[in-house]
Amino acid sequence: MEQLNINGHIVKVDVQKTKALYEPLPLISDKAHCGCEDCSYYTKAIVHASPAIQRFFEQFGIDPRKEAEVWRASENKDGTYYYVADYHFIGGIQGNKELDWIDIEEASFGLANHTKKLPSPMIPETFTTPIIELIVRINLRSNS
Repeated sequence: MEQLNINGHIVKVDVQKTKALYEPLPLISDKAHCGCEDCSYYTKAIVHASPAIQRFFEQFGIDPRKEAEVWRASENKDGTYYYVADYHFIGGIQGNKELDWIDIEEASFGLANHTKKLPSPMIPETFTTPIIELIVRINLRSNS
């Protein structure tokens, strides 16, 4: 596992294993995952998030178009949509159960060690422990 320093905390992550687990998963917008209008919008819009936000996902091996449970929380006055999404990746936060919110441009990210038993309906059955849950709160505008 690689070690990342995130806001002074050590986060161990298996990038290659996470990438391999994400590879066969359907897009959030596919009916095999969900396919609803909100998920379809999110899948198209998340790829237009800033390079800094894309790098944040990439450092963990996460494809932001896949695996997540997605909620459109609200429509903003400026035409953007406020989304909340939960992702998972292989790794562990050392010395803490969770990290405070990390703000990157129009997004905030939360990380927490997944301590509940598997299997879970929210996590693909191919995932094995240790697992970190990554929560993103983001305002998205469709560029499609």
